[in-house]
Amino acid sequence: MTMQKNKTYIPIIFTILLFITLVVCRDDLLNYLSKNQISRMTENKKQAINDSIIQLYNYQNNKQNFDYTFLEFGSTGCHSCRQMEQVMEIIRARYPGKVNVVFIHVAEKENQEMVNYYGIATIPTQILLNKNGKEYFRHHGYISADELSKHFE
Repeated sequence: MTMQKNKTYIPIIFTILLFITLVVCRDDLLNYLSKNQISRMTENKKQAINDSIIQLYNYQNNKQNFDYTFLEFGSTGCHSCRQMEQVMEIIRARYPGKVNVVFIHVAEKENQEMVNYYGIATIPTQILLNKNGKEYFRHHGYISADELSKHFE
């Protein structure tokens, strides 16, 4: 009887340990998935997308006055992404002319190259670019406007 009880607990313990491991290693797993996705792109494709990013978000070259770009990768059907809509509106209102807020819908075909270029493995994902169009911050999941604002100061 005791042996049978132990057999019942083994899958439960294994599941709990697996869950804890996934929580603890979440960022490492997401970084691995992102790098794997990026590595599948050809160098020509990476260069073409990089040129587009520089044209759009390098504000020293394109004579726009923004200091930062806030790229929000998400979907309209995702709960956390819908929460991020409010954060995007707060950032737009808090930093007019300083932060260019851009929503990129990951399910739209025309955005797939950008999604692959940045290695988006989960949504929502926020990427902040400096005035030169270079990434300096990345976050996965929901982030509050106050927490995000710390990266614009």
